Amino acid sequence: MGGAGEYRAQPEAMRSTVGNVGGIIMQGINVVADLERAVVPPTSFATFGSAVASANVAMQSQQVTALRSLLTLLQQVNDSVKKSADEYQAADQAVANGYGGHPAPNPSPSRIWGNSGAGALATSAINDSAGSSAEPGSVGNVLRYLGDAGLGQLGRHPITDTRFRGVADFNDWLDGNADNQARVGVIEVYAGTARGLGDVPGGVLGGDVVIVEPQAGGVQPVIGIAGDGGQLYNHGLVDPAIQGLAKVSVYRPATS
Repeated sequence: MGGAGEYRAQPEAMRSTVGNVGGIIMQGINVVADLERAVVPPTSFATFGSAVASANVAMQSQQVTALRSLLTLLQQVNDSVKKSADEYQAADQAVANGYGGHPAPNPSPSRIWGNSGAGALATSAINDSAGSSAEPGSVGNVLRYLGDAGLGQLGRHPITDTRFRGVADFNDWLDGNADNQARVGVIEVYAGTARGLGDVPGGVLGGDVVIVEPQAGGVQPVIGIAGDGGQLYNHGLVDPAIQGLAKVSVYRPATS
């Protein structure tokens, strides 16, 4: 709200919220999928009887239904917020054009689904990678990029890579606690088994922190910051090296 009789909206803030809620929805989808797979064979309840087995199936079905309903509601709210942002910006631009203003450029996809921190993070990683040999196993570089982009609490409470045993350990630390994600200024939007980055729902966007843990023996995990073209950077251009299947985790800069 502005002054008397004045209403002011911030479409970019609304779109950033859409992006972050979209990440929560993706997490919810993963939870539903895991819950559906977590089926206890009825024979496991043989000692307790069929009544317990039936109750377990019913309870699981109710949980899945409730979660799906919640995710559907969140998606509807998310779509409405984005629609409101788009319509407000269009109406605002129409008024400006009526007074001889100039059309404003459309926001890029990364701004719609992230925030200014995503662009700053991608820029930091890309600039540091110019003419350099990649360091795909360096957690320290990524923490430095996050700090340079002003994300999370790293400016006040820096984290050094010495506390982690490597990329996989850093991923476990992030994945295991939402507070840890908030500390470095990201939110997990995808975690699953994939054959390539193209399997990530909605795609990998500029500024995403991407961690790939190949299942093939002897292949080391890699970490990098995505550019607008989906390429990964970590003091050089990183090859995801996905041969077969890999655990892929994507963390998106969150609006502070």
